[in-house]
Amino acid sequence: MEKKRSSLKKIILIRVLVAVTIMILIITQYNMMTQSDQIKSLSVSLLARDSVTYAEEIGSWWKLIESRVEMSAEIWRSSPLMSYEQTSELLVGLTESDPDSQDIYMANGSSGKFFDGSGWEPDASFVFTDRPWYKGAIAAAGEVFSSEPYVDASTGKTCLACSIMIRDGVVLSSDITFDKMQERLDAFESSSDDVKIYIINSNTDDILLSNDSSVVGTVLTGSPDGTVKGLASVYSSLDTSSSASGDRVKIISTDAGKMMYVATAVEGTSWVVASATPYSFVMDPTLSSLAVGLVISVVCLVLLAAFLYFVIRKYLNPVSNVSGKIGDLTSGDFTTDIVPEGNNEITTLSEQLNGYIDRMKGMLTHLTEITGDMNESAEQCAEISCGLSESNASQAESIEKLNDYLNGLDQSIEDVASAATELANVSSSLATNSEEVRTLCEETVKASESGRSEMRDMTQAVTILNDTIEELTSIIRMTADTVDEIKGITDTIGDISSQTNLLSLNASIEAARAGEAGRGFAVVASEVGALANQSSSAAAHISKLVETITENIAGINEKADDCIKDMERCLAGVSRSNESFESIYTDITKATDAISDIVGGIGKINDVASNNAAATEEQAATVTQILELSDIIVKDSGKVSEDTESLSEVSEKLSGLSANISDDLKHFKLN
Repeated sequence: MEKKRSSLKKIILIRVLVAVTIMILIITQYNMMTQSDQIKSLSVSLLARDSVTYAEEIGSWWKLIESRVEMSAEIWRSSPLMSYEQTSELLVGLTESDPDSQDIYMANGSSGKFFDGSGWEPDASFVFTDRPWYKGAIAAAGEVFSSEPYVDASTGKTCLACSIMIRDGVVLSSDITFDKMQERLDAFESSSDDVKIYIINSNTDDILLSNDSSVVGTVLTGSPDGTVKGLASVYSSLDTSSSASGDRVKIISTDAGKMMYVATAVEGTSWVVASATPYSFVMDPTLSSLAVGLVISVVCLVLLAAFLYFVIRKYLNPVSNVSGKIGDLTSGDFTTDIVPEGNNEITTLSEQLNGYIDRMKGMLTHLTEITGDMNESAEQCAEISCGLSESNASQAESIEKLNDYLNGLDQSIEDVASAATELANVSSSLATNSEEVRTLCEETVKASESGRSEMRDMTQAVTILNDTIEELTSIIRMTADTVDEIKGITDTIGDISSQTNLLSLNASIEAARAGEAGRGFAVVASEVGALANQSSSAAAHISKLVETITENIAGINEKADDCIKDMERCLAGVSRSNESFESIYTDITKATDAISDIVGGIGKINDVASNNAAATEEQAATVTQILELSDIIVKDSGKVSEDTESLSEVSEKLSGLSANISDDLKHFKLN
């Protein structure tokens, strides 16, 4: 069953739509990514600016409070001393006129008096000098001091105190409740309705205020709230500068979902304004933009599909007409004619098909004429094949006789080649053995030459050693003479010591005769006598050493004489060994030369034997090649016979094909 063909219109329409759809999806995806990045960049920058704005508003508000406290202090400093009632009235007026303060009060540490603008009277247990607002103002020495949050004794509310020292021991302070700060916080306008704002004490990590009242008063690290947990995880790494850069925003996943955190420090305080915004603040505009883009893309696709359908339908109808005409041609009807439409590629195709039809008509007409010629050629091929068969039979008989003669000649040449090869092998083996003998002789010559050189070196070394021993003997004899001279000098020293000792004795006797006047001389004579005795002892010791050295030198002389005699005998033996090595070297050299001559003769014999064997093998190879060629000719002759028979069969088939072509040509309609 013939497979149903697809419509070209449908194929083109589907493929174009698929390609355009893919392109639109790619463009949409790119636009979405670009818009997402832009929206994200703008969003984080907006959040950073909001955070800076919050911090600046709180900072400005607190600076305004500090400036009012400073102004009140200046009023007090410039006013004359007031009574208790006047002070209280002034504090009440300041409290009522201050929109942010719940209470303005003054404390005098010197007198222990406390004045409260709200009319509150402290009890006896109230000690204001221990309060942080008082001690901080005293320590600030005239500068404004902002305390940490504390519980106000009169109202029980959590407050912040802004205090300043007016004069020694006198402090003016204003309590700002968190209610006022909460009003400021609630008045913040954020870019996102879901933003959570926290005012944090950076010294204690306490959450002082928030638009989420459930976390107020908790510590960052201890809060169960998912958003606060996320803030605690990134709080230490947040950039709290007043920069509006979006790089300060941290985006992380928390128990409350994906959140964006940013924080800014309030200048002049220990507070940090932190905000937490859901990531949907970025994604919602992105998804909306994506949805609009997808709707626009779908509408464009529908319009494009309608446009393509009408265009393709208009320009593919001529293709359908041409396709029908081609169907007529495939059925053998060449009488059809295609009418070109329009002025495009389809028009060119129609004109070229008309030309093809004309060429096919001429070709089929010519093919009919060729078929008749093929019948005549087939008959001639049959006659030629018969003549070739007879010639091949005669040639085959002649080649078989030539093969018989060549086989006998090949056997004779093989016998001669075998004998020549054996002779060549024997001569080659003999040449190898003689070459090994010559190599051994050459190695022996080298060894004997090395031994002769070593004997010469040894002779030279022994001669040098003999000369050295003779020089040593001469030096020893000179040393003996020197020792004899030392012995004479030692005897002289002994005589001088005896004379000196005698003189010392005479001097001692003369000193004794002189009495007290010769006592000093007697001491000198005694010392000279002692030195003479020491010199005599040293001379005697040196004489003993000289005698010992003389005996040792005599022994060394005897050993040196024996060594000289041994060296003379060694020199004689070495000379005889040199003569023997020279004789051995000469004999081995002559033997090597003779063996080289023998090796040369054996090599010539081997060359002749090898040449004979090679020539015989070449003759055998030549005969073998002739036999192989003869076999090839026989085989080729057989193939020629087969080809001749095939030629007869081909001529018969050619006649049959010619008849078939004639029958097929009858199916084509040419007129």
